[in-house]
Amino acid sequence: MQLSDVSFDGIPVVVTGAAQGIGRQIATCFAESGAAVALVDRDADALEKCTKSLADVGLIVVPVHYDVATWDGARAAIDEAAEALGGITVLVNNAGGSAFTPPTIDAVDEEGLDRVLAWNIKTSFLCTKAALPHLRQAGGASVVNIGAIAGRAGTELLPPHYSAAKAGVIGLTRSLARHLGPDLIRVNCVAPGFTHSGARVEAIWRDREDQEAILRSIPLRRRGETDEVAAAVLFLASGQASYVTGTVIDVNGGFFCV
Repeated sequence: MQLSDVSFDGIPVVVTGAAQGIGRQIATCFAESGAAVALVDRDADALEKCTKSLADVGLIVVPVHYDVATWDGARAAIDEAAEALGGITVLVNNAGGSAFTPPTIDAVDEEGLDRVLAWNIKTSFLCTKAALPHLRQAGGASVVNIGAIAGRAGTELLPPHYSAAKAGVIGLTRSLARHLGPDLIRVNCVAPGFTHSGARVEAIWRDREDQEAILRSIPLRRRGETDEVAAAVLFLASGQASYVTGTVIDVNGGFFCV
């Protein structure tokens, strides 16, 4: 499927963590497909730059500056986005991340654990809860959560609290798919692998001494691109996936094969 095959003309879409990396590419692809997109991010400078860049090429985007790791922030972000867009039909819970500590339990303290759990699973839970009235009113809506290979395969290459958080996102996805199916809300997950996704991630990648080992562990022998992740998200949010809910699409070059 080509992204050009999917149209979201006039559809209101909210993408969290939208100012950089994978989130920015997802938001861009939705906007290029005709959607009206709310860009939610806690980084004000990155959000301003992203909004200007997309608006300069004629895409319909609205910046929403909140930290969605708290209930007050998530509710305010969703309410502002819904008001600006006239509703919400698609929610992409992309906000997340890791502190990128050494991949051992010894390197993780309680503060770091709480932070990574909040960035990933808490943001997905709170934003979905806040968006429910709008999603129900849409009469057929979609939530796409962004997981990670770390939540699918407990790899020693990534810290355990990040794996736990992303596994929680996958569990949340499957539970919400059952709970919200009667409301005509589909809930799915995309689990990227090692992906080229922005300056911060690239800087961390350059410092890794195990780059070659990681690439050898990937059957396709390369890292993914953000547009490859975005393509899976747009598919799941589209009418082409109208009978797909509670599933996880792995976009990781075969690193996690079952």
